[in-house]
Amino acid sequence: MILKDYPVQDMPYEKLLSKGAEALSDSEILAIILNKGTRNKNVLELSRELLSKDKENIGLSFLTQYSIDELMKINGIGVKKAILLKAVCEFSKRFKIDAPNLKERITTPEKLSKIFMLELYNETQEVVKTAILDSKNRVIKVVTNSKGTVNSNAVAIKDILSEPVKLGAPSIAICHNHPSGDTSPSKEDLDFTQKLVEACNLFNISLIDHIIIR
Repeated sequence: MILKDYPVQDMPYEKLLSKGAEALSDSEILAIILNKGTRNKNVLELSRELLSKDKENIGLSFLTQYSIDELMKINGIGVKKAILLKAVCEFSKRFKIDAPNLKERITTPEKLSKIFMLELYNETQEVVKTAILDSKNRVIKVVTNSKGTVNSNAVAIKDILSEPVKLGAPSIAICHNHPSGDTSPSKEDLDFTQKLVEACNLFNISLIDHIIIR
């Protein structure tokens, strides 16, 4: 069945216009993003085939696990569609992080954790990130400092503090993930935090938290 043979009310564009975006299925949202199918598959069929790769049934967010090269191995996904999908994934992540949280005061560790969880979603290696806050404890920006094991060397601390110092930020919070799933702080984590606190004090910056997530 070619796309033009679908009932008009079931076409993704028309359905969005008449019923709203929330009425669309995952495959219909993908169909709008992909725009076109292939010679042998209409765009809805291509979208459903792409969704069939979601073996863990986690929804559209499974696409964040795929690299551009991996997406291009899927029949019907060329370089342009792969780039578009990765751009949409990144847009979604930045929209979730940037839009709501810049206006909200960080008053609890849970609010910080939520920001960092969105940033570190689906990371498979250890990543260190810093949330830079203003005088009202609102997030100015989130910076990626490094990928790999946290260590206490001066270069890592310098990397963490360079942007807050440049922005004149009064406080920061840092986070790193433990892909193994164990969120207990290691001795290296504790040593690193202590050294960072001492470095922050030199610049009158408060380290309000060091969060470890999965």
